Amino acid sequence: MTICGIESLVYGVEDLELCGRFFEDWGLECIERGERSSRWALPDRTTVVLRPIDDPSLPPPLVPGSTVRETVWGVDSEQSLKAVAAELSKDRKVVQSEDGTVHAVDDIGYAMGFRITAREPVSTRLPDTNTVGRVSRTDTRAATAFPYRVRPQRFVHVVYWIPRDMERAARFYVERLGFCVTESVAGSGYFLRCGPRSDHHNLFLNCRGDNFGFQHVAFEVRDIDEVMMFGQYMERQGWKSHLGPGRHVVGSNVYWYFWCPAGGCAEIGCDIDFITDHWQPLQHPSMPAGGSSWFVRPEDEGLRPGHGDWPQFGGKR
Repeated sequence: MTICGIESLVYGVEDLELCGRFFEDWGLECIERGERSSRWALPDRTTVVLRPIDDPSLPPPLVPGSTVRETVWGVDSEQSLKAVAAELSKDRKVVQSEDGTVHAVDDIGYAMGFRITAREPVSTRLPDTNTVGRVSRTDTRAATAFPYRVRPQRFVHVVYWIPRDMERAARFYVERLGFCVTESVAGSGYFLRCGPRSDHHNLFLNCRGDNFGFQHVAFEVRDIDEVMMFGQYMERQGWKSHLGPGRHVVGSNVYWYFWCPAGGCAEIGCDIDFITDHWQPLQHPSMPAGGSSWFVRPEDEGLRPGHGDWPQFGGKR
């Protein structure tokens, strides 16, 4: 089986209008809007789906309030979809909906779906830059010297809280679904990628006390200039930062996190490590360098969510 990455995130939310406004400001395209749901697309055709928190079509809630109710993964073929369904059917209930999506839950109880991917990969070209001893741009301004509206191009990863038995949670994705461990941090979690060659992580299973539920989703833009312009735009729209901007050590990516009224946080970032099958998994006794090589603002800095008071991260278990 070949899992390609996140295909769709399905949220159950308390305020459809508010959450739609967030993802519109986030730069996603609204491709379907009704009284009971809306769908928002990235350039590669992956989607965010918003539904009312009491929508009976949603998987049962595991934590109170607005949150992701299902992460849908894209697979490369009908053969892979059947292989996923057959594997999961060995020890849990598997349901296939009319649109062909296979639904189940992982070993922690988080809902997951699988469908043949509709993504159309996108690419960008880094602008010419000048640095010490190397000049690639002459007689012209930098491409990012003037601000412009930046839009995320694709999903990178999702993060869920794992309150206990992280090894068991990670083993399910590795042994049953073919994910690979890129790195792990004792007492903190596992960074997993969809296959041997992929982003540093498409799924992070994170432990912090008894936190439980969806934590955040990460989106990618071209470069650090776009991260900064994007983050400043979101703050001007009234949305509140949670952490950043900064650069992670594990994964190397530049980041900026925002509180999301649909649940948890949304991260905008760039320049994440790409891992091949030559990589040997790394194990760390603690988070290297505290997690960031640099950051502009520390976590929270007294900020609380704007546009209402929604839960910080899922709940407790």
